[in-house]
Amino acid sequence: MKVEIVIEPGAAEPKLVLHTDAMTPELAKLVSRLSDNLPEVIIGYIENEAFLLDRADIQQIYAQEQRVFAKSGNREYRLKSRLYELEEQLAGTTFVRISNSEIANFSKVASMDMGLSGTITLRFKNGETTYVSRRYVEKIKQYLGL
Repeated sequence: MKVEIVIEPGAAEPKLVLHTDAMTPELAKLVSRLSDNLPEVIIGYIENEAFLLDRADIQQIYAQEQRVFAKSGNREYRLKSRLYELEEQLAGTTFVRISNSEIANFSKVASMDMGLSGTITLRFKNGETTYVSRRYVEKIKQYLGL
């Protein structure tokens, strides 16, 4: 795919024009991602009370016992979305899938231990740790440019 950016000093807002001979599922997905305004909040629940969680405050999102939770601060919130839906919604942000059951917010990561066994241990700024499964190590390295 060729990409061309033209700077126009008088342009009121950015405009994207895509020239193609046919619409493909990949292009439809790209158009959808570019045109969507990602909500800055995710709705989390504790019992029957709903909370508006700022995406920037969420440390990690994980699945446990067929439910999805978000950890923000020292609290855990139940989410109604599925993990794969959240992964798609948060694509292109600082949230990255690190295992089949977890998405981590890399803006909350303080350090990484690149173990000799080929695994990565993430240490969050609050001192908690989690692990990148071997299946996702290469994806994390690409995300970090390693």
